[in-house]
Amino acid sequence: MSTQSSTIVQRVWNYCNVLRDDGISYGDYDGRQLSVVKEVESVVAASMARAARLRQSVLKSAFEGRLG
Repeated sequence: MSTQSSTIVQRVWNYCNVLRDDGISYGDYDGRQLSVVKEVESVVAASMARAARLRQSVLKSAFEGRLG
């Protein structure tokens, strides 16, 4: 697991522990966990899109002979 992934997982677990310690009901707890998961999914999707754009930029530069 990458360092960034480990950091995200640790943040999620810390958030879950805070909610549990605050006496949040299981329904609220689950709803908030799903919110966190959706947020993580959106961050991952955005990062994947950015990586694809960067990859295309590097390939374009390589084919134009501008890498070096």
